[in-house]
Amino acid sequence: MLHEIKFSTWIRSGGQSTFVLALNSFVDLETKFSVLPDRLLDGIIDDALAAAVGSLNRSLPSGASIDISAVDLTPIRDQLRREVADRLTEIGVVMNPNDPVIRSIIARYAEILNGFFQTEALQIERYTWRSSDDSRVRASHSEYDDQVFSWSDPPEGGHPGQGWNCRCTAEPIIDQASIPEAAVCDILTADRLASVFPDADTDRLAQIAREIDLQIVTARLDSPDRLTHFFGQVLQEVGQGLRLVESLDYRADRLAQIFSYFRRNPEDALLYGRIADQPADQEAIANRAYADRNGNGDIESGDGWRYRGRGLKQVTGRANYRAFTEDHAQLFGELIDFEAEPELLGTPRYAARSALWFWRANDLFMLADAGVNRAAADSITAIINPGTDAYDQRWENVRDLNASEVFSNICRFSVAKPRFEDAE
Repeated sequence: MLHEIKFSTWIRSGGQSTFVLALNSFVDLETKFSVLPDRLLDGIIDDALAAAVGSLNRSLPSGASIDISAVDLTPIRDQLRREVADRLTEIGVVMNPNDPVIRSIIARYAEILNGFFQTEALQIERYTWRSSDDSRVRASHSEYDDQVFSWSDPPEGGHPGQGWNCRCTAEPIIDQASIPEAAVCDILTADRLASVFPDADTDRLAQIAREIDLQIVTARLDSPDRLTHFFGQVLQEVGQGLRLVESLDYRADRLAQIFSYFRRNPEDALLYGRIADQPADQEAIANRAYADRNGNGDIESGDGWRYRGRGLKQVTGRANYRAFTEDHAQLFGELIDFEAEPELLGTPRYAARSALWFWRANDLFMLADAGVNRAAADSITAIINPGTDAYDQRWENVRDLNASEVFSNICRFSVAKPRFEDAE
């Protein structure tokens, strides 16, 4: 089973490098080597769901997505799973995820799902037939192009997706006013996050929003209360400008209030802190404030500055960078040594992932499930930064975000890469 998990991860990440399988015993080399791990199979059929959701979202209002959790996808998922599994079993190990039969199955079911969402979730009655404008479109389908059909009255040969290699799609005819309540949900976008971080760069917001959307279920951020607590804490860590690398630009008198080292060494606070025309020596401050803490070496090691706070959670200290490295490959399917390359945590993708990792690793989502209240906020703060003097501010952040309802209808699944299991 361990080999299958490794193989699944390798395939889903692109399968471009060399996959090494250590055989500890040679039992029966005549037996066909067939690998059908559930994660690999589910990853393939999820491609059909992603295609269907993406196609339909282009017809919906900006910032909205079809809510897949509002419909029962079990029958379609099981049919698709059987067809793909049969094909994988037939050809053995799928070294090429672009196997033409697999691609044809996925394309067909993507269109079946498109129609299913239109009728069952959005309650759309009519669609416009659209065919690919090339010579491979069959003549009968070309005749349907740009015509309007009713879902209750299929054309000869069936709706798009009911025949193989249709090269066609059903473009929904949507009356926005008639979309049922709960049929759509809000997408976590840069525009939405801009209301939380009004001074942040738009491109940075977009990258972070996409990364969190991709991991929204895996990271256990799939409810308004969880998102509200998460971003209330993040706002306190990085500020309205979404600063991804810790600033140590402190006044000399403030240093003693924050760091025990400078309380013990007030002369160093005056030497390195900001006073009058003297700028703060941030590297010297970090190396002293964080020396011999969280796996860091002494002042001379430079670990304090090298492993200063980075990311949405402001991960700090060599030991925490190492812990993130150890868990990152398993959680996100990408092997990176953040202890060797700490600056990566200051980039949007890994800044977001580091916070998601901390949130999940410490089961903070369970504390958030207690509701949007002071006790829940304080319990989360006590794990993120127990010695902080900002308990009041963090609770105010959470309370204000809850009142704004910015996350009240965020999709409970990843819009960019939805999974069938997220609809259950």
